[in-house]
Amino acid sequence: MKLAKSVYLLTVALTLSATLVGCKKGLDKTTSIPGGRNAAIADSGPTQPRDIDRGGIIPPFNPGGNNPGGNNVTGVPGFDPTKGDAGIGQAKGDFTGWIENPDEFANQTVYFEFDKSNVKPSEVGKLEEVAKKMKDAFKGKALRIEGHCDERGTEEYNRALGDRRALSVREKLVQLGLDPEMLPTITYGEEKPADPGHDDAAWRKNRRGQLILLSPPGSN
Repeated sequence: MKLAKSVYLLTVALTLSATLVGCKKGLDKTTSIPGGRNAAIADSGPTQPRDIDRGGIIPPFNPGGNNPGGNNVTGVPGFDPTKGDAGIGQAKGDFTGWIENPDEFANQTVYFEFDKSNVKPSEVGKLEEVAKKMKDAFKGKALRIEGHCDERGTEEYNRALGDRRALSVREKLVQLGLDPEMLPTITYGEEKPADPGHDDAAWRKNRRGQLILLSPPGSN
């Protein structure tokens, strides 16, 4: 009986020894995790949007604001003048093929101060006329808002400034009750001057937000 018990204890001891040796060998083959399971995850904080093409941080958008230094300020991300609204608050409708009427609201063109994009109080009355007419006479039609600048400054900066001007006009019209989805915008910068002159009188005419009435194809 004692012999059998000794053999049993010896067998158990050998089994436990083999198990421990096997575990140690298995751990030797594992790959360590840096920091262990309790390692803290670093919080880098909020990130800023980046201009991928330029590799720089996009400056914050300032509706109705202006930039010190006049139209010669550089470093503003460029905008494609063929793309309405430059991706900011763009109207959702597709107005390709709609009939353009640049004359309907020619007298309501909004003019801006040098290097500014805020709508002057003296120009708000024009937009009130436009909003009333769009609601009463032109239901179902759209209104494209074009942002323009004078020739001073870089093309890149003027496209950005033209975009802000168009957005400011659009914002006022939305406040006056027009549907934002029927108000596409586009910036032309300095590319389409109303006056080809190179003096203050011409520049005043070229710093503008122009309104183009858009009618669906086949409508009167």
